[in-house]
Amino acid sequence: ILVRAVAAYLVLVGAAVAVNFVLTPVYHPGGDEPFTVWETLNWFMAAAMVLTLAFSYAYKRRIDKDESADIKRFIEANTVFHVTIVVFLLFFFNWFSNLSPNNEPDGQVWTIVDTVMPIVLGVTGIRMWRSAA
Repeated sequence: ILVRAVAAYLVLVGAAVAVNFVLTPVYHPGGDEPFTVWETLNWFMAAAMVLTLAFSYAYKRRIDKDESADIKRFIEANTVFHVTIVVFLLFFFNWFSNLSPNNEPDGQVWTIVDTVMPIVLGVTGIRMWRSAA
């Protein structure tokens, strides 16, 4: 039950990031005020990224040890793990820059994070859901 709850959390956060990314220009057209929805969502994104990194690493290790695993599963596990690392680093770098009063976060980095993170969270959440069956 715990694995399925985490899987559902990852998929829901991924969906929230994707929807909010698309709708931000609609409900926040000026862009000069604080992005309060993103400021709240970032905390959920941080937890989701830590969980995703842990699960994708565990899955990669399991596939690496399984000598009967086919090349497709090997490539999939390694790709998801390494893309997760990239998104993890970009997210936390930009988020900590956002939280620091003297630093300015990079908007282009947010664009990359907010487009790739839903994919990584969705893939990992679906894999977790299926593995719990």
